[in-house]
Amino acid sequence: MSLPPVWKSEFPLGVVAPSSAPSAVEDLTQGLAALSEDGYTFHWDPDSFTQQGYLSGTDLQRVTQFNESLKHSRYLIAMRGGYGCLRILDQIDYSSAQERPGVLIGFSDLTALQLSLYRHSGWKSISGPLVVEWNKIDVAMKKEVQTLLKGKIPRPITGLKTERAGTCTGTLIGGNLSMIVRMIGSDFLPDLSGKILFIEDINEPAYKIDGLMTQLRHAGILDQLGGLILGSFLDAFHAMGSKEQKKMVDTVRSCVADCRWPLVSDLNYGHFLPRCVLPVGVTAKLVADDDGACLEIIEPLTN
Repeated sequence: MSLPPVWKSEFPLGVVAPSSAPSAVEDLTQGLAALSEDGYTFHWDPDSFTQQGYLSGTDLQRVTQFNESLKHSRYLIAMRGGYGCLRILDQIDYSSAQERPGVLIGFSDLTALQLSLYRHSGWKSISGPLVVEWNKIDVAMKKEVQTLLKGKIPRPITGLKTERAGTCTGTLIGGNLSMIVRMIGSDFLPDLSGKILFIEDINEPAYKIDGLMTQLRHAGILDQLGGLILGSFLDAFHAMGSKEQKKMVDTVRSCVADCRWPLVSDLNYGHFLPRCVLPVGVTAKLVADDDGACLEIIEPLTN
């Protein structure tokens, strides 16, 4: 798979809205203003949508706007997560995307679209800030996005907790656990054999996390992984070390007890700010031992 070209400041971002509408109009306008202040230009046509309940527009409006954005920019950023990407995966213009390798920036619901674009078009992604978050994120997150877009290797992520020791090298891939499980059995989930999978979810009780992980096992996915990295399963960074988070990690650990690959936790990644910005679709190395664990990105996102 060929890498997308290194992003330059004169390259516009295509703002896409394949999921939910913003909770408030101000979230969008303030996010776009913050992007502008940071030197980004962008394509955005708000008249393309007529909000439909929890969706930013009809399925036809959302997929049409996304496919048109593929023609204007190789670098796309999602307006908001929420829900909606699953509904349009079968209508994405993967041929056009394959002809122009690019990067999709987004999080949560965007997991489905990021993984499907990786499978069918070889697109890379950044599991990172949404437009409605841009005015709230810190300088570190902004720098992490820039580092990846400019084809530089980010600093290793250290301070991870070893749940099961081991070392593996493979393609880094992941996102929201619920979205990944919903893609099982479809034509849109990539082959996860040998992959280093990172996951998070929000406000799911332990028994539901158990069910999601068990579904991955029944689908034959867990045995094939190269390694697994656990982010947060709650809704706030301060809860990462809480009894509730530990309960979730223990639940996952019990579901993967028969697997042999490295398992780590305490990744600062979930439905809160600030969080780690992670590339999707690049080669990485995971090392977990008694002294802790480290994730090292060893392939650039762009070239």
